[in-house]
Amino acid sequence: MKELYIIINEKIYENSNYYFCENKDIQSIINYLSSKYKLIVISRFSAFIKPFRLNKVFKILNLRLIKFLNFFLFLLSYSKKKKVLIISITPFNFIIFFIFRFFFICKFFLYLRSNGYEEYEKILGKRYIWIYDFMFKYITKYSEVISCHDRLYNKNKCHMLYPSELNFLWKKKIKKNYYLNSTINILYVGRFKVEKGIYSLIDIHSKLPKNIKLTLVGNGDNIKIDDDRIKLINFVKNEKQLINIYDSANIFILPSYTEAHPKVVDESLSRMRPVIVFNDIKYVIKDRYGVFSIDRSHQELIKIINYLKNNNQFVFDMLKKNKLPQRKDFLKSLYEVIR
Repeated sequence: MKELYIIINEKIYENSNYYFCENKDIQSIINYLSSKYKLIVISRFSAFIKPFRLNKVFKILNLRLIKFLNFFLFLLSYSKKKKVLIISITPFNFIIFFIFRFFFICKFFLYLRSNGYEEYEKILGKRYIWIYDFMFKYITKYSEVISCHDRLYNKNKCHMLYPSELNFLWKKKIKKNYYLNSTINILYVGRFKVEKGIYSLIDIHSKLPKNIKLTLVGNGDNIKIDDDRIKLINFVKNEKQLINIYDSANIFILPSYTEAHPKVVDESLSRMRPVIVFNDIKYVIKDRYGVFSIDRSHQELIKIINYLKNNNQFVFDMLKKNKLPQRKDFLKSLYEVIR
């Protein structure tokens, strides 16, 4: 079986020769490719348990300074010709990429999942965008690029893939959307980070009518909620439980300032729940039905919520038209590119 090296910024936890990561998409990619390759994953180290267990891979190199020499000797013990998949551009990934490029003959594949320019600007400010720009130009110069959106890279110079976590479970027992009494339930699923617009959403929700409830599902920043109309749920690992949460909502909202191919949008649409985004990420709509873009204000949000409620059957019929990407198709396409 041929070797494949995967470089990720993920923190991986090890316990009794079992490995756990913090993101579902990383689990999906590693578990699938571990059946195709002798997989060697280079990651950051976590001292805390993570939710997603990885299938048995040949080697996980949790890079720590005290083990750097062992890491380097391990790399030297195998063929100097290496096939390497880099998932996202981060300072950690850049350093490991540089080591590989300097010491070995490599075929690099770079999988872009988000717009680092916009994320660096939102988190650090415009004056620090040059850091990402330097890493981006250097890595892409020596890599075959895989992208999930044409905003991230020239679509004529890369492989366009459409990530998904949808499987057969998301198609079972679809429940029609019902607005019971006068209450309207809005749902957000994702990371609690400033670039995801979570604080903007909480502020806007505070100005909405009392009958509009909000459920926040995820992890990240330790946000404090003092509004009894907001329900906070920690990260949900179980797929069936997550599906039930989508089903309990009337509308899904994605308040991010920047996105590439947000899988939560497809998850909501698969459960026949309409999606609201703000105009910052209007580009994610593409050919999806039932995704509505508005200005970032409570007045506009009230208008679209009332429209969705008053046109429930029309929206439901619209949602039926969607042809959503599936996890198995994405993983197979990724493997074909690397192979």
